[in-house]
Parts: sequence; C-alpha cells; structure tokens
Amino acid sequence: MQPDPEYIMLELPDGMPPVCCTVRRSLKAKRFFLRVIPHPFSVQLVIPKRRSVASAKKFAESKVSWLADTIRRLAPEPGVMPRGPDAPCRIPPELELRLTGERIQIVVEEAPGADAVRCWYDPLFKRIAVQGDPADRKACARVFLSVLTQIAEPVLAARIRAHAANLGFADFRVLVHPQRSRWGSCSATGKVTLNTLLILFPPEVVDYVILHELCHKYEMNHSERFKQRMDGLCPDWQERDALLKKCAKELPDFLL
Repeated sequence: MQPDPEYIMLELPDGMPPVCCTVRRSLKAKRFFLRVIPHPFSVQLVIPKRRSVASAKKFAESKVSWLADTIRRLAPEPGVMPRGPDAPCRIPPELELRLTGERIQIVVEEAPGADAVRCWYDPLFKRIAVQGDPADRKACARVFLSVLTQIAEPVLAARIRAHAANLGFADFRVLVHPQRSRWGSCSATGKVTLNTLLILFPPEVVDYVILHELCHKYEMNHSERFKQRMDGLCPDWQERDALLKKCAKELPDFLL
C-alpha cells in the first residue's frame, strides 16, 4: 500500500496561484473535510481512515471556489497565500515580546547545508542567535521556540500564579511549551498549560487566556455557567478573544 502524500496542489479560480494543501488522515473523521487554518496560515484536507486520497482530491477540487473565498477572507494580509512545503524561512531582524514590552534582536548566521540548526539567547544584549541552514524551516522553528520557551516560562508562570492567588487557588502545576492548536489548556487534574507564543501577545490578551484556563477549574466545559464565570472574571472577554485572533494572524510565519 502506497503511503499518503504529505501535500497535494489545488488549482484556484480567478487567477489565484495554486495552493499547497496538507493531507491528514483521521481515525475519527467520517467524511472529507477541507479547512483553512489561520494559525499557521495553511490549508488542510482531512481524510477518513478507509477513503482514498484520489477521492479526497476530487472532493477538494469541487470546493475550490469556497476555498478561494475563504483564503481571501482569512489571509493575514491581502494577497498572502497559505504556506507550502518549499516556502522559505523568513526570520525577522527582531521580535517584540509584547507581554513584557521588550524587543529581542535576532541574529542569523547562515550555514547552508549544515547538519543541524543551533540557537541560543544572550540575556545581556537581549539577543537570540540562530546558526544553521535557514532552508530547514522545521529545525529553525523548533530550536527557536525552545529558546523562546526558556524566556517565556518564568514570565507566564509568574503571571498565572498571581491571578490564581487572587482567586484563592492553591498550588497547581504550570507548563509552558509551544502548541500547534491551543493557546492554553486545563486538565481534569488541574494542570494548566500555556502556549510559549503568548509572550508575543499584549498583556490584556494573555490575561484573558489565563483567566479562561483558570475558569476551567470551576467548569470543565464551555457551558453557559462557564460563560457566566468569565463574565464575572473578565467582563470584556469577548473583545479580548477577538483581539487574540487578530494577534494570532500577525505572528511571524517562521514560528508557525
């Protein structure tokens, strides 16, 4: 049996360039599902376990008009297309840590063909150095996020513990690490996980995410009672949620 391809290309109407679509097989899905993901900006085709990629591609091709409209609506900037597997890694010269108000300089030492990508943080000069092949996008993002987590972990952990103390919560476990699809989570055991990338968001957005997760210590769902709790803890939480989505679209694409 041939392995599934990682990507398929879809031709779009109205003169738009072809889009690279990530293929993902799901054990739970009961039908084909095509979606545009704002974070990271990409297109994903979900295939049920026993359906063929060929039939999934035909389904996707029947949805190209919807796909083109959705890409235009969700693009971080006009004309921006979802990233494909060969998109270059564009590392900016600096990164703003909006939560703390700091700016971190990024120094890239390119080494095409290098076996590994290295990354380290210089706290004295507020500088992150990246050394390696920038064409290796996944490795660049992985090592950079590892260093960014070292910076973000004490800041985010201190912030959530301060909010928890105000709400009367006792000690609980806090984890900070990169996540692909969540800004935070709260387990049934009370462990709270926060996304490393929150360090790049403004305080009002970070506090909203933190209060959202702490609210799950009262209600482990998103029921009306949960929303009432949020109304009490953070009356403008819906506006902050909209700002969170806006900030997510502005994240540097090399981290996604």
